[in-house]
Amino acid sequence: MRKLLISVFVTNLALMLVSLLMLPDQVAIHFGSGGVPNGWASKWTHALILLLIEVPVFALFMSAGRLVLRFPQKWISLPNKDYWLRQENRAELEARFTALMHEFGVVLFVFLFAVGLLTLDANLSDPVRLNEALFLALFVAYMLYVVSWLVKLVRRLKPAG
Repeated sequence: MRKLLISVFVTNLALMLVSLLMLPDQVAIHFGSGGVPNGWASKWTHALILLLIEVPVFALFMSAGRLVLRFPQKWISLPNKDYWLRQENRAELEARFTALMHEFGVVLFVFLFAVGLLTLDANLSDPVRLNEALFLALFVAYMLYVVSWLVKLVRRLKPAG
């Protein structure tokens, strides 16, 4: 899953570079009701915003398993915390949490890639307009995944045995 996470992140970066080549100097970066643009920026500002969001998020997903064990226990909130933070269970917690976070990261970056494609398509349209129905369908699918992932998190962090 780690390699897949890296791959979808790199694919997002590639889409950003392709967008820089294809988009006009000014692009819609936010859309309101009906997919009508209501926020504009230069394509370079748009790319910078994406980098400032996606790079730290990617780094967080890549290191979340190790990070969870670095914080003081009072700052950690996870199912069955007392069990998982015992010394003999920490390695298993790191492995399970890493796998869960890599999976979540893959789905998030696939969602962001799809939104990036919709944004690119919208900015190349005349008039500029986001396919709101497709965006909403993607968003609902992503939110359903988030709920199912949370259920999986709770199940995966039940104490062993």
